[in-house]
Amino acid sequence: VIVMGLDSIEARRWLNAMACSLVTFEVDMETGQRKPDLTSVIPLVDGGTEGFSGHVRVMYPCVSGCFECTLNLFPPQQAVPLCTIAETPRNAAHCILYAHLIEAPKQFGDEKQDKDDPAYQQWVFQRAEERAAQFNIPGVTLMHTQGVIKNIIPAIASTNAIVAAACANEVFKVLTNCAAYVNNNLMYIGGQGVYAPTFRYERSPECIVCGAGVQVETRVPGAVVSFCAHRQGAKQG
Repeated sequence: VIVMGLDSIEARRWLNAMACSLVTFEVDMETGQRKPDLTSVIPLVDGGTEGFSGHVRVMYPCVSGCFECTLNLFPPQQAVPLCTIAETPRNAAHCILYAHLIEAPKQFGDEKQDKDDPAYQQWVFQRAEERAAQFNIPGVTLMHTQGVIKNIIPAIASTNAIVAAACANEVFKVLTNCAAYVNNNLMYIGGQGVYAPTFRYERSPECIVCGAGVQVETRVPGAVVSFCAHRQGAKQG
């Protein structure tokens, strides 16, 4: 079993694709269909938190819905217009971004700054404080500055503990077969009350990682060429 406690969508996509690429297939002689060899399937248990919310997901690569199958369910990253940051800041984050994105290049030129460097974090914090004072905006702190420039969502220890325990519970069930595992997603919602609904993500037949891919047709003079985008990293069965 692979337990995914990763901090980004990109990292989850990479590990999901790697697990799917390890699956081998058998061909049904009667139907001609390719079926995954279950002995080559490594279960994935994914856990993640965001504030008071979290999720636990059990995936069997190329058998159940994989991470890539449901990529369209994730909300797009929210971006702040640069004109708002430069001209009309409305909150502390805008002031921090002004120091990080506009003031820093003026101060340091082409020299790339390390966002993990405490000295750089302190510099951004001080400039953001000055910017906030100009617009009477409260809330600029060093911790907030570190979170904004590193795009960090504050972690809640109790949420982490609940999701980690649920992940361990699912791993135990998968390994011992002592009880049915989650099929295949559990959402923990603790911001307003406590809810933990479960539901099933379906496998997408057009998934470029665990499915056949997306059929694309292109016309060329005198012919129609049709091809299918193969799964990323898939082995030919």
